[in-house]
Amino acid sequence: MKVHQLRYLAVVAAEGSIRAAARALGLTQATVTQGLRELEANAQVALLTRHGSGIALTPAGQDLVAHAQRVLAQLRQAEDTLARHRDSAAPQRLSVGITPWVAQTLMPRVVPAFRAALPHVQIEMFDGLSVLAYPRLREGSLDLMIGRIAADDAMQGLQALPLFSYEMTVVTRRGHPRAGARSIAELLEDDWILNFTPGEQAALMHNLFGQHGVAPPRQRIHLAHSASLMLTLVQQTDMLTFCPWPLVETEGLRTSLLALQLRERFRTNTVGIIRRAQETPTHAAACFIELFLAEVRAWARSDEPAMRRVLHSVDLLEPASTQPS
Repeated sequence: MKVHQLRYLAVVAAEGSIRAAARALGLTQATVTQGLRELEANAQVALLTRHGSGIALTPAGQDLVAHAQRVLAQLRQAEDTLARHRDSAAPQRLSVGITPWVAQTLMPRVVPAFRAALPHVQIEMFDGLSVLAYPRLREGSLDLMIGRIAADDAMQGLQALPLFSYEMTVVTRRGHPRAGARSIAELLEDDWILNFTPGEQAALMHNLFGQHGVAPPRQRIHLAHSASLMLTLVQQTDMLTFCPWPLVETEGLRTSLLALQLRERFRTNTVGIIRRAQETPTHAAACFIELFLAEVRAWARSDEPAMRRVLHSVDLLEPASTQPS
C-alpha cells in the first residue's frame, strides 16, 4: 500500500464520491480511480461499492480508512516535528474546532497567550456542530476539538477529556410573545429554527418534544446549517431555537436573547478536549491544550461578572486536576 492511495481512500470516505474527492485533492477523477483500483488489487478485497448517489465503503474499506487516517495523521505529525528541527521559525498550522459558547468566552483569552508562546504557528479555527467535526478530526484536517462529546459509537478513533457539562434550553428574543411560557406544550404553534445534522434529528426531536409527551410540530421546524444564522434569525424574528444555556449567557447575546424558564428539563451535554486516540499531540497542540486548561482553571476562580454569568450555567468537571496527556 502506498501513502497516496491511502490518502485517496480517506478523502473519498470524507467527501462521499470520487468526483468530490478528486476536486478536494486537486486531481483528475481518473487519477483517483486508478489509485483506488491499485489499492483494492493490492488488498485483494473490495473496499468500495458504487451506488446512485456516490460511493460507500465495504466493511473492509471502513477498517482500512481508520488505519489510513491514523497513518496520514502520524505522517503530518512527523512532518511538523522535522519542520521544527529544520527551522524553529518555520510556518506551522494548528487547526482547532471550537463549540460557539466556548469560542465566545475562553478563546479571547487563550489565543493571545498561544500567539505569544508560539508566534510562528498559524491558528485555524472552526465553529459549528461538533458532530460534523468528528470526521475531520479523524482524517487529520483538524488537530483537536473543544466541543460536545458524543456517545461512544460516534467517538470511534477519538479520545476526550471532559471539562464542562451544561443543559440545553429553549431560547427566544427578549420581548417575544412567548417569553413567559412555562411548558413546551405552549410553544407548538411557533416556528422553530434549529441547528442539527440529519443523523441527529430523531434524537433531538425526542429530547425537545417526545420525552415530554408532545409531538414535534414538524411543519414548523426549520433547519439552519450555521449557528450564527440561527441566532440572527432568533434575534430578529419570532422564531424559537434550542441551544446550550451558556451560549445565551455570553456577553454578546445575553442582552438580546432569553432562556425560557420551562418546567421540562432536557438532556445534559458534556464538552471537552477531543483528539485522535493513541496519538501524541503535536508540540503546538500540546501547548494550546495546556494554555486552554490554564484558562479553565482561572475561569473557575474569576470574579469577572461576565465570566461568572456563563459559569453559573455550566458545571466544571474538576478542571484544576486535568492535565494534557
